[in-house]
Amino acid sequence: MKQLKILFITFIFTFTFTFLKAQELLTPENAVALAISNNFDIVIAKSDAEISRIYNNKATAGMLPTINVTTGDVFNLSNINQKFTTGQEVKKNWVPVNSFNAGVNVNWTIFDGLKMFATKDRLAALQSLGEIQVKNQIQNTVAQVLTAYYDIVRQKQQIKALNESAKISVERVNLSQKKFDVGYNDKTPLLQAKVDYSTQQINILKQETVLLQSKIALNQLLARDANIEFNVIDTILVAYQPNLQTLKDTVLQQNFSIQFAQKNIEVAKFQHKEIKSQRLPQINFNTGYNFIQNNSKAGLQLFNRSYGPTIGLNATIPIFNGGMVKKQLQASAVNIATKQILVDQLKNDLDTKILAAYRNFEYAIKVLQLNEDNVKVAEENVKITLERFRLNQSNSLEIKQAQSSYEDGLYNVILARYNAKIAEIELERLSNDLVK
Repeated sequence: MKQLKILFITFIFTFTFTFLKAQELLTPENAVALAISNNFDIVIAKSDAEISRIYNNKATAGMLPTINVTTGDVFNLSNINQKFTTGQEVKKNWVPVNSFNAGVNVNWTIFDGLKMFATKDRLAALQSLGEIQVKNQIQNTVAQVLTAYYDIVRQKQQIKALNESAKISVERVNLSQKKFDVGYNDKTPLLQAKVDYSTQQINILKQETVLLQSKIALNQLLARDANIEFNVIDTILVAYQPNLQTLKDTVLQQNFSIQFAQKNIEVAKFQHKEIKSQRLPQINFNTGYNFIQNNSKAGLQLFNRSYGPTIGLNATIPIFNGGMVKKQLQASAVNIATKQILVDQLKNDLDTKILAAYRNFEYAIKVLQLNEDNVKVAEENVKITLERFRLNQSNSLEIKQAQSSYEDGLYNVILARYNAKIAEIELERLSNDLVK
């Protein structure tokens, strides 16, 4: 008996722990943190940025010398037929000849028309581009995550609203049953009340399915198992109070898309300098130490060895290349001008988007306030109508209409609050305010 009690307590504890774990509360902050750590798009953007960081060095820019060790050992079988001015003649077949060489060589471009410096600046700009892209991807992903998160809150609130309405239907069924039992009404109001209640139960099941699908979608954004169960907060708070002019100034100065476009102009200007450097001379410095040894069993030289250091400079001076550099510079100048136009276009587009998003937020707040007032009236009306139905002062059609208005009011408030939150998220995304 004691063992059964221990097993029972263990089962209850395990079940309770599993249930609580399955219903772990996921806050918006937790969801954002998980997305920043795990989201695949963010991870890929970080990897691309890391590649740009790796390439941003003096070696890639061509500023450092190259050092090579070379060695080789060649064995030949040669047929020799030689005649000398002294009258001596050497004629021999299949003579083994061995040639060995080894050396250390240093090559260093000490001047290339300043191209290496322009290249290093371009690599640094590309690294900055990668970092900006990561920040932009994080902002966009966080906006997606919060939108998906608050959609789950909306679905949860919708289920709660349907359950509230279902309570009214239960009350209608009970009152209609009593009236039918005492012969005050026929069976039609009772049957209609039961049909309405059954329809609400079906709607609740549908809404629960939608909620489950929304949770799966959020788990996907968080790059985790789709089957992970979690709960969300109960309400959507909208306390944002934006200032239009401040938003415009912030967007034009801080928006990552504009920063990215402006950094692209820098990259294009450095590329222009790299092309221009082709008009100037290139000077290379080289030095090294070489060892060469040849061995032969016949011929003029039976043994030859040479070794020692070498040092030298060579210069390449461009004179004429068919005007290719000139054409490349012209195309590069057009590319820079085009990228500047794209920045201006982007600023214009963002100015339009921020105004539209701000007006949308204002509209959503006004609609929310009106719907909140309206649902209070609808709630009071359904209570009065239900009481009148209880006192036989109204019929089932009136209470059904009142109930329907109350349901619509609850749905409209939930949707309006969600829309206001989404408008808030969009404003914060445009102004880079989602992630500090």
